[in-house]
Amino acid sequence: MPEPTPLVLLHPFPMDASFWGPVAPLLAAEREIVTPEFPGLGAAPAVDAPSVDWFADAVAGRIAGMRGGRAAVCGLSLGGYAALSLVARHPDRVAALVLADTRAEPDTAEAAEGRHRAAAQVRASGLAAFLDDFVPRLVAPGDEAARDAVRAIAEEQDPEAVARALEALAGRPDRLPDLPRIAVPTLVVVGSEDGLTPPSFSETLAAEIPDAELVVIEGSGHLTALERPQEFAAAVGAFLRASASP
Repeated sequence: MPEPTPLVLLHPFPMDASFWGPVAPLLAAEREIVTPEFPGLGAAPAVDAPSVDWFADAVAGRIAGMRGGRAAVCGLSLGGYAALSLVARHPDRVAALVLADTRAEPDTAEAAEGRHRAAAQVRASGLAAFLDDFVPRLVAPGDEAARDAVRAIAEEQDPEAVARALEALAGRPDRLPDLPRIAVPTLVVVGSEDGLTPPSFSETLAAEIPDAELVVIEGSGHLTALERPQEFAAAVGAFLRASASP
């Protein structure tokens, strides 16, 4: 019997691969898990002007060197933007796709301007004030344990890398036109209390990607994999087994 396809997990902003700590062991029993990091975050080397497409290309290169040259790809938030770029730019590298708490739409001009202001703030003053505002919006209201876990990871990041990631998020392309061309099994996951990418964005993904499935995790905010790791892993594991992508 062939080995299951490896699974690439792409983390959200402003975190690193340690974000997947609660979920990766639950999925690793069935398949190899690979957790790339966005440039400058975690242990990843920095680059001068990283972009979402740059990261997608780098992940595609890593997948090319893996067994079979293909992988299932699961991205959450920033990781979801990268996963959408990856499947658009390197479709032969993707065997199955999980898009969690993300969207295909680009930033509005106002949102992009806000990210650039935040990048300038981080460069001028460090991470603390930015995280004070941003971290509570990442998790469901009242989930103090999840909020503290997110804050602990985010505080470990290099401020310049966070600023560059904000600029990359502001400059990401519109992936809406690419959705009908996605030709691999696709699962869309979203928290019912996600205030950053509300469920309506996930409904669009599921409607526009052929035969995509949609799973809503009740009571979770934006970071479903950290807030509800058991439910997240169960949904992803069941999907990958059903997609049977050797």
